Order: sequence, then structure tokens, then C-alpha cells
Amino acid sequence: MRDISELIKRARELKKRGLTTGEIADELNVSRETALWLVTHTEEERGAAPRDIYIDWRNVGSNPVVLRHVALAMAELIREILEENSLPEPEVIAGIAVSGVPLATIIAEELNAKLCIIRPKKHMWEPQSEAKQGFILSNFAGVEGKKVVIVDDIATTGTTLSDTIAFLTEKGATPLAAVVMIDKKGLSQVGGKPVKALVSVGIVRDLGS
Repeated sequence: MRDISELIKRARELKKRGLTTGEIADELNVSRETALWLVTHTEEERGAAPRDIYIDWRNVGSNPVVLRHVALAMAELIREILEENSLPEPEVIAGIAVSGVPLATIIAEELNAKLCIIRPKKHMWEPQSEAKQGFILSNFAGVEGKKVVIVDDIATTGTTLSDTIAFLTEKGATPLAAVVMIDKKGLSQVGGKPVKALVSVGIVRDLGS
């Protein structure tokens, strides 16, 4: 998808298939505000679109060899972040569904940790609806009393990471840090926990404006 019309078309196809606005945001790697705009506005109204950066990482996700190398690089980032902050080894790697799951699976194997899968709060998000809590998928490791590192594919605003840290704490876990493949926000920490990314992206603003 290279332009706004393709994004609008894709977002509306996903909406027709029954995905929530939060799930559409996750699928398209955009913020919830951008996803909402895509399903409610027309291409002619593009001037009102939220400022966002669309990320397409299908060349990574569709190739298991490339995906594994990326995940191993993220595992190395975890080792760095633990050493830099004098943190203990994680007992559990928590992958944020859906796209963070394959990365977290490989990372958990590399770090000899258990694997937890979390369906985030944002997947249930719709405008003007009551906030719903995320949950841990029962077929994977629990987190109570465990030291946990969070893994996701893309951090757009940091809200999902913040929600996950709060959720894990509520469940009796000790969140240590978070690592993402791509950071669109320029995060160094969320909820008092350190964050690292393989790649950080941003908009270069005119210094004279």
C-alpha cells in the first residue's frame, strides 16, 4: 500500500470483515485515531488526516528466515537493556498479539524463557465504547510472580505498551522492559520501564516553522 486511497480501501475491507477499529489499527500498523479516520473519511478529506507513518513489514513477516534473524536481533537488544539497567533475566517473554507473537516465540526460545501471549486492550477498542481489559491467552504461560519482558512489532504511540505494563502489574507480574521492532514515537521508556527498538522512525519538521 503506497497511498492513502489504498489504505482507506484496506481499512474498510477489514471493517466489513468485522474487525474492530483497534484491530484495524494493529493490522495496518497505524494509530487508533488514524484507523478511525480511514474508515470514516474519504480520500478527498485527506487534509484532515492525523499525522502518522504507515509501516509495511510484510517482507520480514512473510519470510521465516528473515523473521528469525530480526527476532534474534531483538533478543540481543533485550540482553543490552537488561545489562544497561541492571535488570534480572526474564522468566517470561510476553508477545503482544497478533504481530508480536512470532517475534516473541523466537525470542523466548533464544532466551530460554516461557512464552506468554497477550491480547491487548486496543483490539477491543471502538470510539465511544466502554474500555475493555486485555487478557492472557490461556494456552500459554502465566505471569503471576514472574519477571517479564514485553515484545511487540511496532510502537505507534506507546499506549499498548503502557496498558500492557499496567495489566501485567495487576496480574502480579514484574514487567522489566519492552522491546519492539519499530518505534514510531521515539520512546526510551514507558510506565517507568525502559524501551528499545531495532528501528526508530519519525517526521523531520521544518526548524523554521
